[in-house]
Amino acid sequence: MADCKKFKVMPIFINSILIGSCAVALGFKSTNNAGLLEGWDCTQILTFGSYTLGLFCFVTLFLEFALLFYPLLKNLRKTSIAIFIFIDSLLLIYLLSDSFVYPLYRTHLNFAMIQMTIFGGGRIVSFSPQMAGEIASLVFGIVILSYGFARLSLCLSKYRKLTYSLFATVLIGFVISNFIYSWGFANFNNRLTSVFDKVPLARPLRMNTLLQKFELIDKKAIDTRKVSLSEGGLMNYPLNSLNCSPDKDYNILFLFVDTLRYDMLTEEVMPNTWKFAQENVRFNNHYSNGNNTRHGIFSLFTGLPGKYWTSSLTSGTPGILISALQKRNYEIGIFTGAPLNMPEFHKSIFSTVRDLNVYPRGDSSVESDAFAVEDFKKWQSGLKPGSRFFSFIFLDSVHGYQFPPGEKYEVFKPYWKSVNHMELNNSFDPAPYLARYKNAVRYTDDLIQEVLDYLNSKNLLDNTIVVISSDHGDEFNDNKLNFWGHGGNFTDAQIKVPLVIHWPGKKSANVEYVTSHLDLVPTLLPEVLGCSNPTQDYSVGTSIWKEAGRRDWVYSTGWSRDAFVEPHRIVLINAAGALEFLDKTYRPTKDRTIPSYLSEVLKENSRYVK
Repeated sequence: MADCKKFKVMPIFINSILIGSCAVALGFKSTNNAGLLEGWDCTQILTFGSYTLGLFCFVTLFLEFALLFYPLLKNLRKTSIAIFIFIDSLLLIYLLSDSFVYPLYRTHLNFAMIQMTIFGGGRIVSFSPQMAGEIASLVFGIVILSYGFARLSLCLSKYRKLTYSLFATVLIGFVISNFIYSWGFANFNNRLTSVFDKVPLARPLRMNTLLQKFELIDKKAIDTRKVSLSEGGLMNYPLNSLNCSPDKDYNILFLFVDTLRYDMLTEEVMPNTWKFAQENVRFNNHYSNGNNTRHGIFSLFTGLPGKYWTSSLTSGTPGILISALQKRNYEIGIFTGAPLNMPEFHKSIFSTVRDLNVYPRGDSSVESDAFAVEDFKKWQSGLKPGSRFFSFIFLDSVHGYQFPPGEKYEVFKPYWKSVNHMELNNSFDPAPYLARYKNAVRYTDDLIQEVLDYLNSKNLLDNTIVVISSDHGDEFNDNKLNFWGHGGNFTDAQIKVPLVIHWPGKKSANVEYVTSHLDLVPTLLPEVLGCSNPTQDYSVGTSIWKEAGRRDWVYSTGWSRDAFVEPHRIVLINAAGALEFLDKTYRPTKDRTIPSYLSEVLKENSRYVK
């Protein structure tokens, strides 16, 4: 046991292999739970295993060499072991969390998700007592396992030759897997490149320059099948200063429900909103331009694709709708049931709004939504006579599947009494979960009616444009691929949303052509706010009333991938910018025709940055 008491550099190599092996095991688990492992051949399995093992070996090595250098130098054995346990626990918690997140959302755990979970005050991600207890037990188990890894690494450190051999094998496998990715990317082999999408923190090398040098790939061929997803750069937005003069002095009210899917707008689920919709204009093929709140709301207020989010946030550039409203001296009131710092709307689209309430009142979404409606009414009634106003009411109860206790909102039964995301899998019965969701929608429907009743009582509907919609939808394993919630794919369940517009003077109608959130800004700026600029100065959308010449596809943005949603297929853009072709149920399709609009999208993704 004497060797176990010595702490040298060798245990770091052993420990990195142990963590890498855990990453492989959890990676295969999450991929299998997502239903994506079935059909893989030996090449795909070996590539996934070797890349994952190598990646997390090197991540572990980097962290441990960085933090253990001084303790090792000073021979501080206890300190070294403590750091060992801390790093291992941190990595294992991340890997285990990702193994739960990825099967549900097909998106790996990232910093933005972690940030919103920790600092969202339970509004972004809510934890039931049962769920919190299970998480605490898992964390405790991970700490114990990390201690065991530290002890085992010390004890095995005497087997130097075996350690070096194993590490050399890991290195060779990692290099080969990168070459496989490079070859697959250059030859448009999605069967190989898609393997790397399943690995958390994956950044495989493409080596395009090297392969082009040896004339092994065709650059032009790559460019025709690739869309740049790069973010960043300084905003150049709008391209020219807005020129706005009085036109139709309508008030504008956005009534948005977080996480409201398109098929909830029925007489059974939303009787109040349904009745209002029959009397106004209903858009039956309307899409959000994001499968999450960040990108959906950003596109709504800017008329731009979600790829401009980072640039807008970095520069503090407000949404063009807000800028135009301020130019026309509108009173602006933002009332939400969710915090405006997660995502950071207070630093982007609402950055120039005075007296912005970043944090909602209330201890729950139910309370906060009620307060949002109450605060709107107080604010509006306190405006000077003749003032024109814009208001954005954003209701959050549906997002948290919350509704007031009592029989009034227990309409759909049986419903899931407590949401525990750790129970979700492909065999889980979605009916009680969906019933709880519908009950939350029913509660929100009453809040919408409360706002409409207020407008009626003040005789405001005759000069107020009312827009009722959502930031994105929500999925309950609709296509039996183990997708739950939102942010995971671009099917109708996650990005198709209701849209009802009350526009004074317009008759009730059903609109069947494809529209998106990008179309609201280029409708309101010229037709209400009197902005004479060409639409291309500030938006890539089209007036929502214009049917002729409009697109039959929608560009939607996600956490790590984007998509073109066409009438009969979904063209997915992965993190590398390569295209994948799926049907509307998110399964591979035989139609692999390259979209003719790729060059147009490339221009739109760079038009508004310097």
